[in-house]
Amino acid sequence: MKLLRLTTITALSSTILMGGTVSVLASETREVTTEGQIQFTAPTDEDGELVVIPPVDPDEGGPDVEIEPEVPGTTGPLSIMKATTMNFGSQVISNQDQTYHMIAEMAKLTNPVTDGPTHVPYVSFAQVQDLRGNNEGWNLKVSLSEFESNSQNKILIGSQITLVDSAIRYEGSNQENAPTAHTAGLTLLPNGAAQSVMKAEKGKGAGASSVVWGNQKDLMDQFEAEGFDPEKDVVKNSAIQLFIPGSTAKDEATYTSTLTWELENTPDNSGGDEDDNA
Repeated sequence: MKLLRLTTITALSSTILMGGTVSVLASETREVTTEGQIQFTAPTDEDGELVVIPPVDPDEGGPDVEIEPEVPGTTGPLSIMKATTMNFGSQVISNQDQTYHMIAEMAKLTNPVTDGPTHVPYVSFAQVQDLRGNNEGWNLKVSLSEFESNSQNKILIGSQITLVDSAIRYEGSNQENAPTAHTAGLTLLPNGAAQSVMKAEKGKGAGASSVVWGNQKDLMDQFEAEGFDPEKDVVKNSAIQLFIPGSTAKDEATYTSTLTWELENTPDNSGGDEDDNA
């Protein structure tokens, strides 16, 4: 840091020079500059836990909710804070091709009203927080295992999940630094390659970024519709869909799949990646 020394003469002085008196007038100073400074470092475990930032702003009409991190105790500096759990509900066995919409996830209201709901349907989203401070970029990918049960026909052959549409919510003042979302209609195949759902090229993605599936207003309209009974009715999020062929044998059982979300430190910045469709 520069050290600025400023000397001023505050009074009229007299100097005796060779028997005479010479008057010296002080030099006026009307403007100076000094320096302020702050240094940032990437957070560590000692700096406390990170919190999920809901991607639908209450100031824009969204509900005020509290969302827990996917892994409690996450501290960063580069972390997946939230991922999507995909539940397609209970369905009647069919021998016709079927597409099922995901059951909307629920979020806890911050300040529920008396005798009102404590939870409301909320958009599905995956959130990355990058607090490294090096602007290196990152890539969030997801892969899908087979839908399996413990029954005779244990695998839902030919099933696939489609991420119909998405949006990016970037919590930053410069939206040019926002990451990008996957292309519409991204398909996840069981045991297929991991697909990129949100990518920040080098120089982008610092702070909190969310890839969002669903429309909050549509979800609330379903929830608040006349005659809706939360005890037996469900809100559907059409932005995430599961396709199962009619020819696939299905048992009276629950089939489950594992979604694996992976966050790479730095994405491929070469501009092309045939496997991730992003």
